[in-house]
Amino acid sequence: MVSAGSVDGDTIAAIATPPGAGGIGIVRVSGPEAVEVVARLIGREAGGLPDRVLLHAVARDPASGERLDEVLVAVMRAPRSYTGEDVAEVHGHGGAVNMGRLLRAALAAGARPAEPGEFTRRAVARGRMDLVRAEAVLGVIAAASERALRLAQGQLEGRLGERVAVLRQRATELLADLEASIDFPEEGIEHAARSGLAARAAELGTACSALAETFAVGRALSEGLDVALVGPVNAGKSSLFNRLVGSERALVAAEPGTTRDFVEARVVWEGIPVTLVDTAGWREAEGVERRGIELGEKRASRADVLVELIPAEFVRQGETGHRTQDTGHRTQDTGRRIPVVSKGDELKGGAGGMIVTSAVTGQGVEELKAAIVGAVGAGGEEGVVVTSERQRDLVARAADALSRAAGAAGAGQAEEVLALEVREAARALAAVLGEEVGEEMLDALFARFCIGK
Repeated sequence: MVSAGSVDGDTIAAIATPPGAGGIGIVRVSGPEAVEVVARLIGREAGGLPDRVLLHAVARDPASGERLDEVLVAVMRAPRSYTGEDVAEVHGHGGAVNMGRLLRAALAAGARPAEPGEFTRRAVARGRMDLVRAEAVLGVIAAASERALRLAQGQLEGRLGERVAVLRQRATELLADLEASIDFPEEGIEHAARSGLAARAAELGTACSALAETFAVGRALSEGLDVALVGPVNAGKSSLFNRLVGSERALVAAEPGTTRDFVEARVVWEGIPVTLVDTAGWREAEGVERRGIELGEKRASRADVLVELIPAEFVRQGETGHRTQDTGHRTQDTGRRIPVVSKGDELKGGAGGMIVTSAVTGQGVEELKAAIVGAVGAGGEEGVVVTSERQRDLVARAADALSRAAGAAGAGQAEEVLALEVREAARALAAVLGEEVGEEMLDALFARFCIGK
C-alpha cells in the first residue's frame, strides 16, 4: 500500500469514473507533476494551463503523437484541490477502451497507477479532510437509499467530526487541569474537588458512550438491516416473507418443509435497506432437509433482527393470560428478537400483546415493518451517529477510559492515575479524526475505496 514517502513525492493517475460505456469518462492525475503530465498529453506548456477553467484540447500519445481523443482538461492547483496537491483531469469520451488508452498515456507521461483510495488518503494526509469525512466519501458512493445518502452527506459536511472534536477538546481540558495540578503544585494550581473531577469525567464518558451506541442506527442506515424469519414448519414464514417483499419469491405449499434452506430478498423500508431471509422451518428431520435447517439456522444467527413466527394455533388462553407453546426455538438470539403471531386471520382471541400478522389479509404487516426498523432505533430522522466499527470502537474506548477515571477519582486514587485514563480517552477520540493512527489501519481503510477515489 501507499507509504508516507509516496504520498509526498509521486504523481498518481487513475480512471475516476465507473467502468463501462458512458458519455464521459475522467482520468484524474494528482501530485507535483500532475499539470505537467496532462500538458504533455495535449501538447501545451504547463504554465499556460489556466486554473479552474475547462480547456478544449486534443489528447495525443506522448511518445508516438497518435491522436487519442478530443477532450476537456481541468487544472486545480494546490492547495485548493481535492487532494491538496496539484490535480489535473482529462475528460474524454466514456468507454473502457478509450479510458484505458488515456490512462496509459498519462502513465507514459510520468504518472504511476494510483492505489485504491489514494486520492482521498492524500486529502487526509494534507489536511483537506479528517478521517471521518474520508469514510463519508465511501458512504456517499455506496449509499443504497436516500436516508443513507443524507447520513453520508451529513458526515461529509463534518457533523460527526465536529461532535468528536468537541468531546476531544473537553477531554484535553480535563487532562490539562490534571497535569497542571500534578506539575505545578507549588504555584497553588489546584484541581477542582474530587467530586467535581469525578462528575466531569463521568459526564464526558456518558456522552461518549451515548455516541458509540448510535452505531446500531448508523450501521442500519449505511449498510442495511439483516432480518431473518424463523419458526416451526407450517408457521407461514414463506407466505409472510412474500407479503413483506411484495411479490412471490418463496414457494408456498400446504405440506411442511417447502423451504429447504433459506431464501433472501432485498427491500427498502423508511429509507433503510433491509435483507429479508426466509429460513427452513424447525422440526426433526434427516438427510437434505436436516442440512437445510442447519443452513437456515446458521444464516439466521448472523441476522440483526430475528422475527420468530408463532402460528395462531399455538396461541392459547391461560388463566394468567396468553402464552405460547414451545416452538422449539434453537437459533441463537441476537438480542433483537421479535415474537410475531402468524396466520392472524385464524386467531381466536387475543395474543398477549404480540404483533398479530396475516399474509392473507395484510394484518399487522406495517406494524411489523415498523417494529423491525425500530428494533435498532432507526425509525424517524437521524441525528449525529457513528457509521463504522472503527469509529464505534474508538469512541467506546474513550468512554471506558473516562469511566475508569471517574471511578479512580471517587476512590481517591492519585491524579497521575486519573491523567493516564483521560489521556487514553483523548487519544482514542483523536484517532477517530485520523490523528495518531498507524499506516496499517489506514491501509485497511482505504483498501475499501475504488481506484479513482
